[in-house]
Amino acid sequence: MKLKKIETGIDGLYILEPKIFGDNRGFFMEVYNKEEFKSIGLDVEFVQDNHSKSKKGVLRGMHLQTKHSQGKLIRVVKGAIYDVVIDLRLGSSTYGKWFGVELSEKNRKMCFVPAGFAHGFLTLEEDTEIIYKCTDIYAPKYEVGIKWNDVDLAIDWNFTKYGFDETDIILSDKDSKNISFKEYQNTYYGENVLVLGAAGQLGREFQRFFEKKKIRYVACSHSDVDVTDILKIEEIIREENITLVINCAGYNNVDRAEVDSKKCYEVNGYAPTNIANLCRSFGIPFVTYSTDYVFDGEKETPYTEEDVPNPLSVYGKSKLMGEKGALDYEKSLVIRPSWIFGSLNDNFVKKVINWAREKEEIRIVDDQISAPTYTYDLVYATWNLLEKDIYGLYHFSNHGECSKYDEIYYVFKKIENTIKLSSAKSCEFNSLAKRPCYSKLDSRKIEKVLGSNIASWKDAIDRFLDEIKKI
Repeated sequence: MKLKKIETGIDGLYILEPKIFGDNRGFFMEVYNKEEFKSIGLDVEFVQDNHSKSKKGVLRGMHLQTKHSQGKLIRVVKGAIYDVVIDLRLGSSTYGKWFGVELSEKNRKMCFVPAGFAHGFLTLEEDTEIIYKCTDIYAPKYEVGIKWNDVDLAIDWNFTKYGFDETDIILSDKDSKNISFKEYQNTYYGENVLVLGAAGQLGREFQRFFEKKKIRYVACSHSDVDVTDILKIEEIIREENITLVINCAGYNNVDRAEVDSKKCYEVNGYAPTNIANLCRSFGIPFVTYSTDYVFDGEKETPYTEEDVPNPLSVYGKSKLMGEKGALDYEKSLVIRPSWIFGSLNDNFVKKVINWAREKEEIRIVDDQISAPTYTYDLVYATWNLLEKDIYGLYHFSNHGECSKYDEIYYVFKKIENTIKLSSAKSCEFNSLAKRPCYSKLDSRKIEKVLGSNIASWKDAIDRFLDEIKKI
């Protein structure tokens, strides 16, 4: 082992001591090795190296980025510093706690700081030079500074130990104007998200996610605000200081839409367009969801974002209208899922499970092919895109493809339900709306930008079934 990892009392924050190979010629040490870091539990990717030089007595800090938060590997190549970090990770048991350590050319210690911390240092010797690797890019538009001498944080800079007086400290003009910790919390304590359609399965999943992550949000169901009431939504954004709008509302009764097209277009078409324009006026991002039903099903391979839509139903046409209107705004994120299901509200899978308790036989169509989309996975993917400031059009569904019959057959097999399950054809049900026979979505674009693979639909079903057992 070429690295010794020392705990600090703050989760994820470590002091690293590299192994030194020295002789009469000098020394050699390995500063970073991806596999070595991985072996001690630090599986990180560095994308930027910084080199800083400072006079004795310079104090820099406390710096952070509210987005593109940077994890850092900090070491001193000349001189010495007293390095200080503050844990600002929402939900952390040590939120608001600071930690300090002396790093120097002589002790050759390094400090690994995970993303979500503010960072600063005091230089203890003349012409001190620091090199630090970062896990994300420098993003000045999200840069924030907290006062080095904030009364609530009460950082002990060890001035007496190092022979300094507070009047000796050299600050930049920018750092002298840093805000207090209280001001930071009031202004930057995460996002403040407006969730529209909060009573639906996707809206409820977002609420659970935000509760877990301790992210502020305002949840509005249809009874609170109609998504077509743009003036009311504007009022909420202004009064609640909303920083992001997520539209989970939708007119989702595919058959009824054929005879109630006006309302369907108002909710699925005009509302997302108008809300996107409203978000543009506030300079905040907007998220909305479309559907695989924007395609006609004539293709024999999964649909990509570049394929030309050709919806067969009023529902599909209204969704296409909404996504086009939303995408006119450069900070809109439009995601097309398929066959959404989750544990927190009603959906096709839960309905069929309930039918199985009441009926002797259930018939499910086997000539509609796509893939289920688990709300839990969809919410996490959405948030990962937002954290990376990624907007535009993306497909998302769980991996693999199946018919509705295949989906329910798998569910019944997992829950050991012995009811008679028969396959049927779509034409046997005399539905008002036409549905695509094949609408599997190609999700490789979103996998590429997120750098991770989406779970299979069977894995998603397994997790869903485990979840509903607990409810």
